[in-house]
Amino acid sequence: MKRWLVALAALLAGGGVSAALLVAADPSRGTFEAYSASRDVPAGATLSADAIQLERVSMAGGTATLFMRGEGSRLATMRAAHDLMAGQLIQRSDVIGATSFADRRLVFVPVTGMPATSPGSRVDLLMIEGSADRPTVVPFALGVEVQSAVSGGLVVVVPSKEAAAFVFAAITMHLAAVVAEPGAADGTELPISSPEDAVAAAAGR
Repeated sequence: MKRWLVALAALLAGGGVSAALLVAADPSRGTFEAYSASRDVPAGATLSADAIQLERVSMAGGTATLFMRGEGSRLATMRAAHDLMAGQLIQRSDVIGATSFADRRLVFVPVTGMPATSPGSRVDLLMIEGSADRPTVVPFALGVEVQSAVSGGLVVVVPSKEAAAFVFAAITMHLAAVVAEPGAADGTELPISSPEDAVAAAAGR
């Protein structure tokens, strides 16, 4: 009986070692496919299909800032926010929409209850007003580009003609941010001023 137990233990130990060796020998484990620039791309140029390529990479820190497999068609409609070098992994902060404005301005807006946000994300900024027992949530600005998330709020990118409005909002308004998933449609938030409004909106009515 004792010999049988020793043999079983040895077999299990050997299997464990074999499994570990198989994992270690698999070079694809922990890698993913992300888009990089296939050639030098000047600032403002469209990222056409011949300017991007999929590349298998492995990196720490997550993939939220990169364009992954399946996002090529969306990436090909965008423009380089600055000069890109051949082989450079393309991050969301490296690109702008095809219709994005040229006179970009950075404005800090304090935001409460903010989900995790990465550079290049789009957020809908909602204004909370009214009293504590009768609050109202009203859309302030939808689809605003995030340049960075900082302590206490967001640095957003806006056209110069809108910069003063965002500064005014930062000083006088209580704002909350709703983060759009990559590739999501434009926001359609409606004003909410009562529990009945909230229930109806949440139910999709």
